[in-house]
Amino acid sequence: MDPMNRGPEEYGHDDDRFGEGDTGDGPRRPPRDALPPALAQNGQAKGSGQSSPAPARTVQVVAGDFLLTVNPVDGSEIEVCPPGERPARPVRRDADDRAELLRAAARPYRRGRPFPDRPLLERQEERERLVRLLARGRSVRLTGPSGSGRTALLDAVAEECADLAPDGVVRLCGSHRTPEELLHDLFAAVYSAPLHRPDRAGLLGLVHEIGAAVVLDDLEFGGAALDELLEATPECAFLLATTPDVAPPSPESHVEEVFLGGLGRGASLEVLERAVDRPLTDDEANWAGDLWFESEGLPLRFVQAGALLRQRDGCAPTPTPSRSTGTSASSRSTRPSTRTTATTCPCPRSPRERCPWRCSCPG
Repeated sequence: MDPMNRGPEEYGHDDDRFGEGDTGDGPRRPPRDALPPALAQNGQAKGSGQSSPAPARTVQVVAGDFLLTVNPVDGSEIEVCPPGERPARPVRRDADDRAELLRAAARPYRRGRPFPDRPLLERQEERERLVRLLARGRSVRLTGPSGSGRTALLDAVAEECADLAPDGVVRLCGSHRTPEELLHDLFAAVYSAPLHRPDRAGLLGLVHEIGAAVVLDDLEFGGAALDELLEATPECAFLLATTPDVAPPSPESHVEEVFLGGLGRGASLEVLERAVDRPLTDDEANWAGDLWFESEGLPLRFVQAGALLRQRDGCAPTPTPSRSTGTSASSRSTRPSTRTTATTCPCPRSPRERCPWRCSCPG
């Protein structure tokens, strides 16, 4: 065969020489405008035997001065927004809309055994101070390590500040968010503007008029970036929750600093008892004291320990076979085993004699 004129068998398909009714040795290539079989079957009217085109879901979004048309069939396009397509000025949400947004953004509870009520312990002083500063229109930065209960304290303060500002309380999350993204989140929480994303100038003009108590959790920036956020919203009072490794605010921002530490030993044991919903045994109380010393009283550690205790109470312990010693088999069989596997023990660094499970973890 001529190497300059290769046949269809070298390519594995027919070439363009064959027309509609021609045949060739290789498989025919489907026409360009043919639909896949799955789409062709979806277009069939159920029970009628006739094909009907599926409706194309097109959406138009106004972003600044441009009109974006999202069309999954014919392709999306962007153009300068015509004067007749420009959206009206966004309107503020009322109290009912804001309450619905707060309910939608609330953290879901896990299915199964409901958690008992967990009142804030040893946080009344910080709670009153935060509410008092927000009522004066001051912005506050709440700094505490992970597991110190910052989010629980924010929930309590936000509940007391519901009627403090004209636009109510706005809950935002600063995890992996830039100042401009947080401004857009604040705009979407206060204004009702479906399918409308204002440009930089329009966004600054709209958020400048917002008067709300903004509760911002997991903030990840400070310094000049925080100044940009505060300067764009002069009528808002911010409660910023962050960790100590985040850059502090600049002195010109006049942001109050409140540090949140761990709980005392008595309050930590009470957190554990409330999580377990029963009194602690002597072994569990001794182990909780060691846990308090190691964790510096972080409430999250005792909540996690309570979850493991509840799991142990709801499941029969798995005995670990003891090693062969000089004790007779009859005495070993009559003595109840309190050992469990190391996977159910939450204290791998605790002394073995104080572990309530008496497990084989390294002590």
